[in-house]
Amino acid sequence: MTISAEQSFVPTPAIGAAHTLNGNRLMVRIGMRIGAVTMTMVAMLIWIAPGAGWETDMIVFKMMVCLSALLAAVWFGEASLPPVPPTVELDVEASELRLIREGAPKDARVLERCAFEDLHMVELAGKHITFWGRGNRLLAEVTLSNAILHGALLDALRVAGKIA
Repeated sequence: MTISAEQSFVPTPAIGAAHTLNGNRLMVRIGMRIGAVTMTMVAMLIWIAPGAGWETDMIVFKMMVCLSALLAAVWFGEASLPPVPPTVELDVEASELRLIREGAPKDARVLERCAFEDLHMVELAGKHITFWGRGNRLLAEVTLSNAILHGALLDALRVAGKIA
């Protein structure tokens, strides 16, 4: 009698966007917010520091420290904001979906471009449409309330063979 290990179980990957489940980004953002509050407090409390006089050179020094702390507080505050998600552009005439990053330079604005024919799958649930890219990767979720635009998009997806 022989025993053999058979590897017939193949795990199915999760469908959707990959997210890290550790809290590294959250902890960095919390640290940045604490830094912003600390620098704001430094900028305010430098003016009531005990033992410091009101001579001209001390006032200039306090003003420089205050301005530096305020600039650091603004930088920490802006850096602690969550990233802006990309904008979804649906071009029915060209039959393609584009993910656009607002505020980026012109050559880096388009994050991803996918023709309707190249989509892996399109899910339709009423007015809610979900677009899946190659490898079952979530590209975009769109809800259209305008009936004319919704109909035009559905026609373009039917022509591409993605919905029945």
